[in-house]
Amino acid sequence: MAQDKSRYREVDIEEVGQDAFEAWGYVTLKVQRGEDLLGVKVKIISVPQESIDALRKNSPRPPAKTTMLTPDMPEAAAMGVTQRQKAIIPDYTDPEYQAKQEAFDLAFRREIVGRGVGSNLTLKDGTKAENPEQRYRALEERGLSGVHFTEIAQQILSLTQWTEDERTNFLNRRSESPKAK
Repeated sequence: MAQDKSRYREVDIEEVGQDAFEAWGYVTLKVQRGEDLLGVKVKIISVPQESIDALRKNSPRPPAKTTMLTPDMPEAAAMGVTQRQKAIIPDYTDPEYQAKQEAFDLAFRREIVGRGVGSNLTLKDGTKAENPEQRYRALEERGLSGVHFTEIAQQILSLTQWTEDERTNFLNRRSESPKAK
């Protein structure tokens, strides 16, 4: 979904009705077919923030390890440590944690994509994909790669979140607007 193609406008909530916060768009996925380059459009819809938060609550926590911090360590200096002291820090290098995090990331992406794909999809057996699991499976059956699924998930999550550029442009427009003065 190209942000530069979108047109920004402000509207009163009373003008847009019940679906004022329903966000949708398209993500275009790159597919190379011999010499031809295709852009395959997939309709996406926003996933409610409550659903995203509920999914993220299942994220694994890294184990904690006790370590000695000294002022000459860059990490310790950044935290303002001036003398040797013990600290309990998360161990993101733990292999068991990394395996759990990888499994969680895959499940999270799968759920976001399944909930956020708005295209009408059918499974190989001809039945309509009606729930998140079926929508994800229908995309898998079409041969989407992990890169494609990641791109779809990122675009779904960004449907209602400002990018840094969008936020800056929005604030600039607001300050230039006669209503804002």
